[in-house]
Parts: sequence; structure tokens; C-alpha cells
Amino acid sequence: MGFFYIACMKISSIVLFVVSYSSFVYTQCSENKIINYTDGSVGNYLGCLDDYENFHGNGTLTNDTYIKSGIWDQGKLNGEGTFTLISDNSFFKGEWKNDELIYGTYSKKANNFSLSYLGEFKNLKFHGQGKRTLTTSTYTEIKEGSFINDTILNGTETTTYETGLVVISTYKMGEVVSRLRNDRNYYNKNHIIGDSESTEVALNTEGDENDGKTYFIDLNIGDFKGSWVFDSGAQLTSIGKRMFERLQSEGVQFKDLDLTIKTFGVGGVSNGSLVMIENFKVGNYVIKEFIIKVSLDNNYSLLGVDFMDKFENVIWNKKNSTLTFYK
Repeated sequence: MGFFYIACMKISSIVLFVVSYSSFVYTQCSENKIINYTDGSVGNYLGCLDDYENFHGNGTLTNDTYIKSGIWDQGKLNGEGTFTLISDNSFFKGEWKNDELIYGTYSKKANNFSLSYLGEFKNLKFHGQGKRTLTTSTYTEIKEGSFINDTILNGTETTTYETGLVVISTYKMGEVVSRLRNDRNYYNKNHIIGDSESTEVALNTEGDENDGKTYFIDLNIGDFKGSWVFDSGAQLTSIGKRMFERLQSEGVQFKDLDLTIKTFGVGGVSNGSLVMIENFKVGNYVIKEFIIKVSLDNNYSLLGVDFMDKFENVIWNKKNSTLTFYK
């Protein structure tokens, strides 16, 4: 029984010693060491030192250009630490190994922007997987993916403007391979509801070759019926003021994108706002998520090129006055 008691006492002493030693290594110290650099500048270290006066444990090194603080081992940051550049008020914080920041955060604030990053580092540059956020007075830009020397290599860049415009760019090997905007229409087969591979729609005509022809196309939004001018020179499809007021009065559902837009044409400048419609009917198809401009200052309803962009292909047969839409 006595032998067992003594053994327990020894083990307890060892545990207590380890705990006490660990606490001693990382406790705050107030030892001071002056460092004279080869360029004539002077640094000051305040913290813990080992028996050879190497930075060891908690401490802070300050000189004219930076402040470096955290957990040191043999004169190098190893563990949690912070590096502050005094000149531009920027901060690096995270996990260090042999004086190299491996993973953590970067932040910088100026009068007209703020920049932050969370992820992997190399030589104090964004390097590896991470997320970079730039905020200005007019937009916020988020880059997320793999970085090399502060530059995104593979990933996405999402820029959100104060106007409500959102632009998403995809990067591969440092090059932009695609760019999508929330104010544009793009081809997506899943947005075309219908079994047939194509549908043909007749165009109504007014005028003649001498006075000029105008082509009209009848389209439905749910049960709502309207007539649009087919205008191959118009970039955006639009709905006139009076038609939109009728659409609202008939209870047609739409999503306001909270985006205003100006278009320029032969008739001058036209102001409008953008909405998304979920059930735009053309021929045998129902088109989902179609973005259309609501005219704020005229009654022209135009079917533009962006409507054609929702399809794999569109063929205009001028002789037969038809449009054929291909899924």
C-alpha cells in the first residue's frame, strides 16, 4: 500500500511540473533587448528570452517599419502571432512557422477602401486557398479560390455594385473564362420548358417595302397577352409603360431586380428598370427567369436580341415572316 502511494505521488509531481513549465514558457515577460540592424536602424524586443537571449515565449519586436508579436521560439515566430506594417496600417495575423505566416488573416483600411483576406500565405502574400474582399464606396469585390503571389489563379470573382449590378467572373489559370451579370439574359436549356426541339412563331407585319415594314410578335406572360415589336437592332427586350401598368393590374407576378438602366437608340435615351419574369410564353415554350426592361418614359415594347440569347439558336425567315426558336 505504501509503495502504491509513493508511486502516485511521483506521477502527480511530474504532471504538476509539466503544467508549471508550460505556463512558465508562455507567460508574459518584461525582459528587454535592443537589436542593432546593419542598416543602422534599431529594434526593441520586450518579452521572454531563453538562456542564450533568443526571443522565446510571448514577446513583441518593434522597429521603425513593423511590429511583430506573438509566440517565439529561438528568435522566430512559431505559433499564433501578429505582424503590423506601420507605414500603411496593415495587419497579418494567424499561425506562424519558422517566422513564416502559414494561415491567417490580412486586413488594411484606408480612407476610400478596405481590404481583407482569409486563407493561406507564402512570403506574406496571398498564396494557396483563400478569400479576398475589397470594399469601396461604389462596389464590393470578393475573390475566392486558389491564389499565387496575391493574384487569383483558379476561382471566382463576384463584384456587387451599389446600383445592384452583380458581375461574376470565373478564373482558370489566371485568365477569365466566363463572366455573368444579373442584368443580362443567357442561354440555359433548363430555362426552356417544352418537349419539342423547336417552335415556330408567325410575325405580324405592318407597312410595306416603300414605307418600311414593322414586324410584331404576340407573346404571353401567363394569361397576359401582349404584342412586341421585333427589333433585331435592340439589345434589350423592353415592355412599355402602359403595357406594364396593364400587366400589374392583371396581377402578373414578377421580381423587381432593383436595377435601373439607360439604353441608347435612334429615338434617343430611354430610362428603365429591370424585372425578372418566370413564365414568358413563346410558341410551345415557357421561358423561365427572363430579365426584361420596363420603360419608364415611353410605351414601346420591343423584342430585342437578348431574348434570342435565351435559346440555342433562332432563325428569322424574312420571306415567310416567321421566327423559329431552337431549344
